[in-house]
Amino acid sequence: MSSQEKIHQTLIKNKQTLALAESCSGGRLSTKFVEMPDASVYLLGSLVTYSNFLKEKVLKVSADTLRTSGAVSREVAHEMWIGLMKLSGADFGIATTGIAGPTGGTDEKPVGTVFIALGAKDKKPRVIECLFKGDRKEIIESTCGKALEEFLLYLKN
Repeated sequence: MSSQEKIHQTLIKNKQTLALAESCSGGRLSTKFVEMPDASVYLLGSLVTYSNFLKEKVLKVSADTLRTSGAVSREVAHEMWIGLMKLSGADFGIATTGIAGPTGGTDEKPVGTVFIALGAKDKKPRVIECLFKGDRKEIIESTCGKALEEFLLYLKN
């Protein structure tokens, strides 16, 4: 059974909700859930906030944080998650931001740099930094796979 199937069953069984804020994963993470019947029982929705403008306007990520840390950073993933949780009221949330490539990388943040924030309502989120290899599609899939794997571990603990 896949991570998303285990998450799916756990959230339904426990009558808990999930919301997503996606940048580099571009909606692919939510697709993994909505491909399964009854995802609407727990999945409140996914916000694809690809631009800094929407990160600020919808998720209330600070313009200062975007300017000083960059859109692909631990700080922005954290603030995306906080904004998502305030907006959605979900029991759990997952936020992704990263550089899927093939362009956009730097020496400090190469293509494949991804930050994933996840956690439960009223708790501090866990923020994971990853460096994935591959082409754009592979980096997006790796981001989703890691987010699901880490969220399943989080649910078990």
